[in-house]
Amino acid sequence: MFLRKATLNDLEWIYKTLEELRGNVNYSLDSFGVYFKDILKSDVCSIMIFGNEHEKVGLVTLNKFYMPRYLGIGYEMEEFVIHKDFRKKGYSYKMIEAVKKMIGSDPQVRKLIIKSNGEDSKHIYAKALSQTDLISFQIYLNKL
Repeated sequence: MFLRKATLNDLEWIYKTLEELRGNVNYSLDSFGVYFKDILKSDVCSIMIFGNEHEKVGLVTLNKFYMPRYLGIGYEMEEFVIHKDFRKKGYSYKMIEAVKKMIGSDPQVRKLIIKSNGEDSKHIYAKALSQTDLISFQIYLNKL
């Protein structure tokens, strides 16, 4: 299994894989490509591709944030998705473990978090991470 940073060559696969997460938000591959090129230049956001020796299996967006109270950094996993052809095969847990191993090798990393309202994914996150009593508040701004 591998976990690597996405490249421009992954653009169309990522766009298609994110399709079901978008819901009723619509944008073109070209629009996504412009946005994706900005992510590729970012030092605080990465889209990671997870796969086996033959195929791309899933992806996760890692957003880096600074934690001054802990003199370190944390990561939040967003857009965590296993391609529909590879679900129910244990890849979600393996992808989380690969992320933990990759970022955990940096001694400044203090925390990895994911927020979820997906009933079908909560058991996987609970297996790989510790559930907390964190309450999340949000508001959507400037919708597409």
